[in-house]
Amino acid sequence: MNRIVIPLYEETPFVPDIQVVYWVDTTILLPDDPEEQRPVVVMAVPETTAGTVRVATRSSTERWGIPHPRSEDLGLSKEGWFSRRANVLCALWTLGNVTSTGRLDDDTFAAVCARFL
Repeated sequence: MNRIVIPLYEETPFVPDIQVVYWVDTTILLPDDPEEQRPVVVMAVPETTAGTVRVATRSSTERWGIPHPRSEDLGLSKEGWFSRRANVLCALWTLGNVTSTGRLDDDTFAAVCARFL
């Protein structure tokens, strides 16, 4: 008997939306990150899930980069800074690894892109 394996919805990769803030499992982000999850904003995406997603990470402890006030709407309870650029394999961009919280404001997004793209 042949067995059909259907992937869980949480494990199906998708191409994220640009300018959206996601909380990302740091195991797919930065190998030495002390946090379990970190907020990022998506700056560039591939055409398919076979490519790479370019993000800027946000930290409340690294006090350099692009400042950003706390935003309860985005799940950001502390003042922070977009301080690093990272690339994530889009094949790992799944609902099990990321959670969307909303769209970053235009002015902050423009400043982040000017610095990190």
